[in-house]
Amino acid sequence: MAVVMPSSDAFFLHVETAEAPQHVGGLVVFESSDDKALSVERVTELVKGELGRLPRFRQRLEPSSRWRRQRWIDVAEVDWSWHIGERRSTDGWAGVRRIVAELAAIPMARDRPMWRIVMVRDLEPGVSAMILLLHHAVADGIGTMIQALNLFRPRVELPGVRGTTPGRAQLIGATIAGLAQLATDGGAGGRLETMSARREFATADLELAAVRRAASRWGVRVTDLLLGLVAEAVVSTHPEVATRLGGRMRVTVPLMLRDTAVAAETNATAAVMVDVPLDGRPFDELVTEISRRTTRLRTPSRAVASRFVMTTGLRALPGPAAGWFARAVYGRRFFHAIVSNMPGPTQSLSMDGVTIATVYPILPLAPGSPLAMGALSWTGSLGIGLATDPATFDADVLAARVEQLVSAHGPDESEEESRA
Repeated sequence: MAVVMPSSDAFFLHVETAEAPQHVGGLVVFESSDDKALSVERVTELVKGELGRLPRFRQRLEPSSRWRRQRWIDVAEVDWSWHIGERRSTDGWAGVRRIVAELAAIPMARDRPMWRIVMVRDLEPGVSAMILLLHHAVADGIGTMIQALNLFRPRVELPGVRGTTPGRAQLIGATIAGLAQLATDGGAGGRLETMSARREFATADLELAAVRRAASRWGVRVTDLLLGLVAEAVVSTHPEVATRLGGRMRVTVPLMLRDTAVAAETNATAAVMVDVPLDGRPFDELVTEISRRTTRLRTPSRAVASRFVMTTGLRALPGPAAGWFARAVYGRRFFHAIVSNMPGPTQSLSMDGVTIATVYPILPLAPGSPLAMGALSWTGSLGIGLATDPATFDADVLAARVEQLVSAHGPDESEEESRA
């Protein structure tokens, strides 16, 4: 039986281009385990055993007409050798990051289930990794993580996923107010015209407690701090970009609007915009100003309105009009970068007995927007996955600078001693 695709999922089919594939996922790095490396055959068996919880892993897009909405249909048989494969890194960590970038630049075939798993060997002696990619039409970042958790043990729920649904009157009021707010947001301002179809991927490892202490130091949220880190990293490592953007970078920040009634295999986020200064001001002033500007991100009406546009609004449009609208509002005209901060599990997890060391998010670039940074907390660490168009940004340089900035702007020794 065919399942009609929600408009919030079809959105990412509409905006996808050959130069900007729209898949999300994660780079899962395992602890050293010489005697128990996860084989492709074993991973395949694990996925087969969870297919009842992973409906999109056994469904593909039904061929559709110009006016008929996209639908998911079951496949007669999953081509396991295509979906689950293996690569070897020829130069350790740098090699696995290049493999992620390579896969991120390849659009997923639409005539088969839209997911892939690639096991990567030889990051270090005895250390392997898993790259999991799903098309954004299957799920958002949190939905992808929820589906991945089916393969890990023990079974856990992500923190912060549960929630309540507003009443009808509250929802209508918030939507009207939020649509008025969205209408005044305007465009992104300066543009970065030099774009390519190439990708780079870099990672950064931050101590979650240190990040939280630094955010507390200035009285801001972790997301505000991450926005500040990105802004200062751009200014200090790519000043020509800051100049081309006129000292202001428009960033879209996904907000989770997911509760227990929402299936993992769908998009349940809203997106709001914030203008981040790129003028070289002192970091404490920068994060304070960002926090002031992101106050509106925490206004329910704006998030609800954004969600209304992605669901009810797009559903009311015929297919061609919905596609035109999606392409018109997503990308270089409205924002330059994506920054997403996601909650992860607080306890140690394993896959078939092999302990997971850390996970780095993999986010797609929007068409014409050269930077996407995902942050995922994972048992005391904050894993940063940074995707760029190398025509504009050097991913490794940006990621290294983010790590340096956390050390530079963390609490000083006197503050640590006062807490002891």
